[in-house]
Parts: sequence; C-alpha cells; structure tokens
Amino acid sequence: MVFGPAGVRILVGVVEDVDADSLKVAVEYLLNKLGDPAAVALGSCPGECKVSLAVAFSPKVVQCGLQANEFLGGIACICGGGGGGTRNFAQAGGKRPEKLVEALDKAQMDLRTALSSCN
Repeated sequence: MVFGPAGVRILVGVVEDVDADSLKVAVEYLLNKLGDPAAVALGSCPGECKVSLAVAFSPKVVQCGLQANEFLGGIACICGGGGGGTRNFAQAGGKRPEKLVEALDKAQMDLRTALSSCN
C-alpha cells in the first residue's frame, strides 16, 4: 500500500490463482479495511490464458472524479479484455496473462496521476 495524492491509500497488486468471485470479495474487504479515501486494484490469473481484474474506490475517490467502471476499461484492454461495473466497483476479464503486471503498473500510475488534482 502507498499513500497517494490527497492522502488516498492506494493498494495495487497481484493475487495468485484467485477466481473472479474471490477477487471481488478481496477487493471489497481491503477497501473496507483501508477506509475512506482509498482505491484498490487487484489482478489474478485464475487459469491458463485467463485474467481477472477488480477495482474498488471509496466515496471520496469517486468524488475526486474517478469512476471504477471507466478506470478499469483502460486497464483491462492491456490484458486483451474488458468489463464493467459501477462508479465504486468494476470487474474485468482478459486473455493475456503475460500483460497482468503491466496493466497493474498502469493502474498504479493512473491512480496517482488522477488523484494528484484532487484536494
């Protein structure tokens, strides 16, 4: 976990061999534990040629103009996939597990950049 701009707690990481449902539970649990303001982005490769991604934002992060569903779209495309969700939570799948670390690195950078303009 790192503290990003505006004191937002940012947690981005890989969880080994976790299916999409478990990844959702993990993201929601971690967001709850981190409190508000926080952003959590996790990825996993639950099987050969599969990627699962999940993102959750606390209310203050959403107030800064970030929306999980839009944010995740730009990350999921790196892994050859797409997804959807709401302003606070989104999930995606992909078919390029070799790109997972690259996608999560982009998530970390994009979060820091987007939150830098938030007070």
